Amino acid sequence: MALIQFPFIDVPQDLRKIVGEPTSGTRAYRREGTHAECGQWIEDLGLYYKGDVGISPAGVTMFVPVQRAAVHKRIKEGKLTAFFFYVTHVENTFFGTKRKVKLQPYILLSMSECKAWVAEMKRRMGYVDEPAASLTEQRQRLKTVAVEEEPKTAQEAAEANDFAETNPNDKGRGVRYEANLNPENRQQDMFLLLAEAMAAMASGKKAEVYRQRLEKGMEWDKYLKTWKWKE
Repeated sequence: MALIQFPFIDVPQDLRKIVGEPTSGTRAYRREGTHAECGQWIEDLGLYYKGDVGISPAGVTMFVPVQRAAVHKRIKEGKLTAFFFYVTHVENTFFGTKRKVKLQPYILLSMSECKAWVAEMKRRMGYVDEPAASLTEQRQRLKTVAVEEEPKTAQEAAEANDFAETNPNDKGRGVRYEANLNPENRQQDMFLLLAEAMAAMASGKKAEVYRQRLEKGMEWDKYLKTWKWKE
C-alpha cells in the first residue's frame, strides 16, 4: 500500500511577509505587531486560504478528539501548520529600561488539516464512517487511537504549551509575556461549538444543516469584519 502523505496547506515564500518565518523544524509561522496589524493578519489569512485557516487550538477539539495540549504537541513536532500573532507593546521597567511585552498569541490553524488528522486516525483503527452518526459519536469511537496523540507526561504537556504560548527565539531576550484576555478571538470557536452541539442534539433536517455547515467551514467577511458560514 502506498504511503499517504499528509496534505499540508501550502505556505508560499511570498506569504512570509504576512505570516512571518517558521520556527526551525516546524510549520509554526510567527509574527508580531499591533492590535490593528493583528486584525489585518486575520483578514489576510482568511482571504488567502478562502476560510480554511481560522480555527484556534480550542476549536480543533471539536473535530479531533484530543485535548488542547495534543494540538500544541503536534504543532511542536511539525505535524500541523499553525500561524501565530503576538500583539506587543513596550513598557518601562522598575530600573528605567524599556522591555518588550507580548500578549499570549492568537493561533490560527487549517480546518482541512484538522480533518486530515481525523482521517489519519480513522485509517489507523480501520474506522468506517457512519453517515447518521453525530460528530460527538464519531469522536467517541476514535478515543482509543486519539489517546496516542496526547502528551505522555506532565513535562511533555508543559513543553508543548510553552512552545505554543511563547516564541522559542525570545529566550534570553528579556521579553515578558502576559495573558491575552480579549474575548473576541473566541468568536469563530463559539460558532463552531454551537454548530457541533446542534448537530449532535438536533434531529432530522436541522441536524443535517449543522453537519453540512461543519463540513463546509467558515470564511472571513471583510466588509462586516466577522466570521460567517460558507454557502
